[in-house]
Amino acid sequence: MSIEILSTGAGVDAAAGASTRRAAARGELLRLRRGDYVETTSWNGASHHDRHRALVHALMRSQPDDLIVSHASAVALLGLPWIGSFGKRLVVSDPARDRGQVKATMQRVGTASRVPDTVRIEGMAVTSPVVTAVDVALREHPWRAIVVLDAVLRRGVSTEALLTELEQRGAARARVRARDLIEHADAAAESPGESITRWGAHVLGAPVPVLQYGFPNDWGGTERVDLFFPGSGTVVEFDGVAKYTDPRYNGGRSSQDVVVAEKRREDRLRAQPDVRGFARVGWSDAMPGGQLPRRLVEAGVPLSRNWGSAWRAAAVRAL
Repeated sequence: MSIEILSTGAGVDAAAGASTRRAAARGELLRLRRGDYVETTSWNGASHHDRHRALVHALMRSQPDDLIVSHASAVALLGLPWIGSFGKRLVVSDPARDRGQVKATMQRVGTASRVPDTVRIEGMAVTSPVVTAVDVALREHPWRAIVVLDAVLRRGVSTEALLTELEQRGAARARVRARDLIEHADAAAESPGESITRWGAHVLGAPVPVLQYGFPNDWGGTERVDLFFPGSGTVVEFDGVAKYTDPRYNGGRSSQDVVVAEKRREDRLRAQPDVRGFARVGWSDAMPGGQLPRRLVEAGVPLSRNWGSAWRAAAVRAL
């Protein structure tokens, strides 16, 4: 969905500008920034990605050509998945600056003469998927970062390319954390929910699971599961609300029909000889401080001795 930006700035007919301001006064338009407006209904119905894209377009109009859309703003323009809101600031990389600068509507990240690899999107220079993923791994919350890293791997970016980019960047301490994220990223993760569940299990010291593991079914097909821990025989399925309510995923079935189908599928999986435990995990479980440890332990997945302190430490940094 594209959000049209209506301007009252230079080059706009005076009568048209006055009409736009009157519409804003009636609540039909929402002011994005001084001189730029969007339809209120379009804005209210838009995704976080589309809202941030509109903000980027509005703010980049008046910026010099050497600024590069980067970090979270690049995630939005590249169409990569993201957890939560993108915030109210455009993020750009500025090769002319050694230090960053934060203002009300823009955050500049100084790259000290380093010019990042870019792609052109809608007429703007945007950091490439490799650069964007490493930027996010270095600066953003790990739960957000792993979602972006898994997604760029699914698009064909290699782990080696990410590690090569990382070696050119950031302070040593930041690189250590980012390297851990990159090395645990997995192209097999098919949704943000799977990504954060797997990362949460890693933080808790659980064994490395197999993603999209397939069990044979009675009609010659395969039942694939989100995560399978072979050592404990545990299946872990991420249960997002969209599975039950979004027509893209429920095949036009009612929520009740989807619940029944999922229960029958769970029964089939529990009957597999290699399956000894089963857990369903939701968003609130998999986010830092949630009930993921309990879900895993009750299903038989072993955790490290210090899982409690690791989980508390993860919850300290808010998304």
